Amino acid sequence: MKYFLLVEDERILAKNIAFFLEREGYHVDIEYDGEAGWAAYTSKAYDLILLDWTLPKKDGLELCKQIRQQSNVPIMMLTAKGEILDKIIGLELGADDYLVKPFDQRELLARIHALLRRNETTSHDRREKQWLHYEGLKLDREKLLILFKEQSIALTANEYKLMEILMKKPDNVYSRELLYEQVWGGSLEYSERTVDVTISRLRKKLLEASGKKYFHAVRGMGYRFRGKS
Repeated sequence: MKYFLLVEDERILAKNIAFFLEREGYHVDIEYDGEAGWAAYTSKAYDLILLDWTLPKKDGLELCKQIRQQSNVPIMMLTAKGEILDKIIGLELGADDYLVKPFDQRELLARIHALLRRNETTSHDRREKQWLHYEGLKLDREKLLILFKEQSIALTANEYKLMEILMKKPDNVYSRELLYEQVWGGSLEYSERTVDVTISRLRKKLLEASGKKYFHAVRGMGYRFRGKS
């Protein structure tokens, strides 16, 4: 059985979601504020976390960022905020997916299945071969880390998948559409910004650790990964 943590301050909605998911065979723990959500997360291993955007005591974005600093567990944001900027902020802080309220429970289930499949595929791929090397960088497929000298850089599941695709064939140019299809697999409505935000986050992480710019935009085409500008 897979264990989910749902942090949602709308109690009726939270109980309805939990009831629906438990009928589908999942175990769901509910917390109603961010501090209680953090306490629950630190006390138990979860397979997936569902976070409301606006929570009392500690908001969902802060909680997402805090969890992501310690774990690569799949995170889905549940939010009434439909503006694209809000979605981008959530992705920048490490969320793997988002769903705008009100939503159909069947769509929620489909998104959850997609996240779990992607996470399981990533775990399987990591076991096949632990390390991928490129110009001083080492991608640890077992721990979802990038290593540069003595520094380790934690990656989300989506960041890891994107790094693996690009590092396998450096200097190849990949379109945003192709990267989106291979990383997100159609679980989200296609948006160039989804790819751009993840690339930007990775570029910042690698630049801070190595001082090198590994991601290069190719005008009108997409992105290339290489060590030299």
